[in-house]
Amino acid sequence: MKRRDVCGVLVLLVYMMGVGLVTGPSLYQMLVGRLPEPKLELIPFADIVTVLQDTDTPGLGAFTNIVGNLALLAPLGFLLPLFWSCFSKARHTILFSAGLSLSIELIQLIAGGVTSVDDLILNTAGAAFGYALAKLLLRVRPRLAPRRDNRAAWGFPLACWLIVILLATVTDVMALGLIC
Repeated sequence: MKRRDVCGVLVLLVYMMGVGLVTGPSLYQMLVGRLPEPKLELIPFADIVTVLQDTDTPGLGAFTNIVGNLALLAPLGFLLPLFWSCFSKARHTILFSAGLSLSIELIQLIAGGVTSVDDLILNTAGAAFGYALAKLLLRVRPRLAPRRDNRAAWGFPLACWLIVILLATVTDVMALGLIC
């Protein structure tokens, strides 16, 4: 593994650990047994409309939900093409990001929480925006682009996400006292 790959893996691992912390159930919810009731929303844009029409927290709820979901995977879309040439095409980066977002939504469905197609749409759009920023940066500074073509490099970000899921599962099980 080259130095650029190691740097990319380390940066991505730290970022993805943050994503895992933000999107997973909180430790407090698990310890007191108050995981939210799982909710599955499969109608596109239904949650966005609901949040925009919310009168309890006008503006704040919509901002948090929409901008937060857009911002969640924007760094992923930005980082992937900077470190690995196999993500130089938008389709590869966006498909990987959509798959990661789908896995987050499925984990939330199992662990308790809201699983929404809107989150998937907004997360993927955020990753596409991050990708566009990376391509703009690479156009201005072409020397930052990865030089070699490593077709197996897509496995690095996948391995990072699997490590985050494994670590989260182990720590959750330990926190619940199921293993020592």
